[in-house]
Amino acid sequence: MTNVGSRQAFEERLLAGDSLFGIFACIPTFQTAEILSHSDMDFVCLEAEHAATNAATLHQQVAAVGDRKPVVVRVASEQVELLKPIVDLGVDAIMVPNVHTAEQAGNVVALTRFAPEGKRGIGGSVRAARFGLDKSYYGDNKPPFVIVQIESREGLANIADIAAVDGVDAVFFGPNDLAAQLGFRGQPDAPVVRAAIENGMRKATSLGVKAGCLVEPASIPHWQSFGATIFLCGSDIGVLLRGTNSIAASLSKRL
Repeated sequence: MTNVGSRQAFEERLLAGDSLFGIFACIPTFQTAEILSHSDMDFVCLEAEHAATNAATLHQQVAAVGDRKPVVVRVASEQVELLKPIVDLGVDAIMVPNVHTAEQAGNVVALTRFAPEGKRGIGGSVRAARFGLDKSYYGDNKPPFVIVQIESREGLANIADIAAVDGVDAVFFGPNDLAAQLGFRGQPDAPVVRAAIENGMRKATSLGVKAGCLVEPASIPHWQSFGATIFLCGSDIGVLLRGTNSIAASLSKRL
């Protein structure tokens, strides 16, 4: 079971200044999540925004990863009916897309914390509480690490206010959505897009918040120079396609 130890390892490494490298699990099966948990990546990010998944499948995937890796889940939105079941799984971190304002970020944070600090609902037999066996869970509960995604002009304009929200632990930049918002759809490496992300990272990290983005491995040193320490470096789908095409290319040379 994902436990406090893996959560602490994820957060403590970031607070110590380490860079963490993860991969998206986009194929909604427990087998792929388990396979990725045996990799050398630092964490697994379960994709629930664009993947054809549901709460039951995510539960299976979290259990399949177990204690081997910290688990981040990118949810579809901050709607309580989507966010609550994920937090109840006891995941290490949540990533919420399309956060535009400090008010929206504050609502995300509130949904990860029990009253009186927040408005998270209490379930007595959820996985995070070892199905009711952990009697100290509600008193000692540490909320998941909260990552909000900046993917719009409005989010960029409000980045300082968003990063200043108590409980927002990191901001993560979505280059593709930002590129579209800035008039460069399909061009995440356009100079205007890169400059916007660079500026956003500077502002966020100056407030003590961690920053990250989706990257090609070769560009990691560049983003580290702007303070980024959380990186998603592709997906299981990408690895599958590249590996398959590599085999196909080697076969074509032999025929």
